[in-house]
Amino acid sequence: MMERCWCLCLLVLCLFMVSCEQDKGCPEEEPELELAPIMNLLKNGACEEWTGRSPLIGKKNYLVGWSLKENYGSVSQESEIVYEGISSARLSSPEAGITASISQKVEVSPGHTLRIRFHYYIEEACTGTKPRMYCYFREGGSDNIPNDVLATFYDDATWGIIRGGGYGLSSFPLEYGEWQLFDYTIQVPAIAHYFVFEIHSYAGTMMYIDDCWVVDINMYNQ
Repeated sequence: MMERCWCLCLLVLCLFMVSCEQDKGCPEEEPELELAPIMNLLKNGACEEWTGRSPLIGKKNYLVGWSLKENYGSVSQESEIVYEGISSARLSSPEAGITASISQKVEVSPGHTLRIRFHYYIEEACTGTKPRMYCYFREGGSDNIPNDVLATFYDDATWGIIRGGGYGLSSFPLEYGEWQLFDYTIQVPAIAHYFVFEIHSYAGTMMYIDDCWVVDINMYNQ
């Protein structure tokens, strides 16, 4: 009886292998989308282009293509702690009440899927509020889609992709002294036409950002 069971199992396995070889019904994994600079909706996502110079710290302090608000020297070019290329963005708030942030608005297509990807590095130790993503969707202009409206599109865990540190996280995990990857996808709400990519760091935290991407996956997975 046992031998018969083994024979049947082997027969089923052989038939499955033959079917796979003939490409009949075998599941295939989709290859991961290989990123190319032309796909990036962000301008200067690699954090390589800088201009201006802060008299306070003696470093270039304007990240080309990005909105830095009034940063009081809290955002500057970094040339030593870099993920790739020759520069990263150093975010360091000088005092409580001043948020170090980088922000950029891009046009998106309703219903499409965005891939949000970047690398971040946190220096030990974070003694203040933990750094986080703080992104928005907009219908148009400068008014953000309200939270109660977005709540109808996303569950709490998905919300953490653009307002926190990933699925279900309210901030970035505090893993010090090495580059960490943030890489998630999220669907654009049906009423949204713009996405604001934004990262915040607060007093008591020194962090670096590099290799930033926002990619419309639907445009390249045809």
